[in-house]
Amino acid sequence: MNFKVLDKKSKEKTKEYVIRNMVYNIEFLNLEPGEKISENQISELLNLSRTPVREAFTSLRANLLIDVKPQIGTFISYFDIDMSKELLFFRSSLEEKAVIEVCKKDCLDNLEVFKKIIEKEKILHSSKEFEELLALDNKFHNLIFEELGYRKIPSIIENNTSYLVRMRILRLKANIREKNYIDEHEKILQFIINKDAENASKILKNHINELVDDMNELSEKYPDYFKSYN
Repeated sequence: MNFKVLDKKSKEKTKEYVIRNMVYNIEFLNLEPGEKISENQISELLNLSRTPVREAFTSLRANLLIDVKPQIGTFISYFDIDMSKELLFFRSSLEEKAVIEVCKKDCLDNLEVFKKIIEKEKILHSSKEFEELLALDNKFHNLIFEELGYRKIPSIIENNTSYLVRMRILRLKANIREKNYIDEHEKILQFIINKDAENASKILKNHINELVDDMNELSEKYPDYFKSYN
């Protein structure tokens, strides 16, 4: 097990600390799909009692990140392409609607922030700084909602689609599409600036749902990570 223990934040509740550690290690594939884990194991790694770990496991199961098999054990969940498609539909539906509304604005409040994100993505792409690249990608998409004054929706999306994050990380590691996602960010921003809602929503939808096509390629490269339908 290649488990990275994160520093505890000030005033962070123990359960939330366990969840943050687990989510981080699952998302960044330190805990691999199909890997068996236990409450005792995580308790020892974090030097905590089993109670907050047990509570955290319940939350992780609800978010589809772990599977509990009675009489067998607890495992990091495999990638499920069908489930991923459903979550991508949820995310893209919200973002498509938002970008259409953003195109109606007279001017962008965060135009320079959008541009800085794209420039930083270009710089970091070749350095394989996956954690920071993911944060920048999330910030770009969150800004679309923030332009409308919606600051709660990004956290709702994040809380309900954490299942997809590790797929995005795996895609970065496999270097699928190379810098294509950055080019698409540039196009989305330009269509927003031009108030071209039709093309902005179209490319945003394609940008998000490209992950469906990429999953098929990833399943060939990493078959042990994916749910078997046999």
